[in-house]
Amino acid sequence: MAAITLAIIGLQRMGTSFGLAVKRYMKTPNVEHQFTIIGSDESVDAVRAAHKSEAIDQEARTPAAAVAKADLVILATRYGLYDDLYQAISSSLKAGVVILDLSALKQRAIARADKYLPRDSDGHPLAYMVGATPIINPLLLNDPGDTTESARADLFDKGTMILSPSVSARGEAIQLAADFSELLGMSVHFTEPAEHDGMVASIEGLPLLTALAVFRTLRKNNTWDDLRRLGNPPFAISTLGLEQITAQDALALFDGNRDRAAQALEALINTLDEVRDVLMADDPLLLGEAFEDAINQRAEWQHLRRQNTWDTRTAIKPTEDISIGGVMSGRFLGRFLRPGADKGSDKNG
Repeated sequence: MAAITLAIIGLQRMGTSFGLAVKRYMKTPNVEHQFTIIGSDESVDAVRAAHKSEAIDQEARTPAAAVAKADLVILATRYGLYDDLYQAISSSLKAGVVILDLSALKQRAIARADKYLPRDSDGHPLAYMVGATPIINPLLLNDPGDTTESARADLFDKGTMILSPSVSARGEAIQLAADFSELLGMSVHFTEPAEHDGMVASIEGLPLLTALAVFRTLRKNNTWDDLRRLGNPPFAISTLGLEQITAQDALALFDGNRDRAAQALEALINTLDEVRDVLMADDPLLLGEAFEDAINQRAEWQHLRRQNTWDTRTAIKPTEDISIGGVMSGRFLGRFLRPGADKGSDKNG
């Protein structure tokens, strides 16, 4: 049985849910692995709440202290903290550690890893980062909670882990990330980092920019003093993204990805022009048809998303350094996370 130390940096909904999911896994019959979970967050209250919920076993006062003994690290903090976070933990990471970076932009994550993660005297990496994006349980799509208290052990059930490794990523590190994801009940899908960031600009960036535009439009309206009294769920839900992000995090989401976000926004502007034309058309049935079409297509998307039967385990084109099916190096835990793998001691430390 493998004993694994997992550090989780960031204990809001996502990070705490990872802890709860791992704890639930350890309660299953004939469990293969035992995890010790160490947690850290910028909020002391979040750390205490995560500990109280038993999502973590130990509290760490700093990220550096949290990762010092870790075999696997999950970075699930606010987008705007990642640059400082890498600098804070780099000197404390032990050799062979694998980092799952959940930040929004994987090209920036790769650049951070190249810049800050430790190397030996020959320039070889001593720590290995794999970009990861959890796609949550389809039954929880309409639950917008983002706090420690809203964490759930089933957040990743029937979900998907999108892995976006660099072309030079070690195969063993990628294998560990995939095995860990599947251990929690997630399927695995691979995307190129640039492709991932382009999709994020649309699927995450566009709703946030829309929330910004909706709020600014109404806030600048001459009748805002009266309008604000009428705020009901439609307005609150449409601008919810502004409640769940800081200005620093929003900047981190778009910085380095502005061209792609601008393209998505331009497409939305064109669509808004079409919607305005439909709204102002002499034929009143056109508006109803437009809504009916969108309602039906969204229902189709939601049905497919709830089934979550997309293609999984899309192959990575092999390179000299990537070997998903290869023999696991003794410096990684990948072989411990594979069913039926050798459970002997790690002679290479």
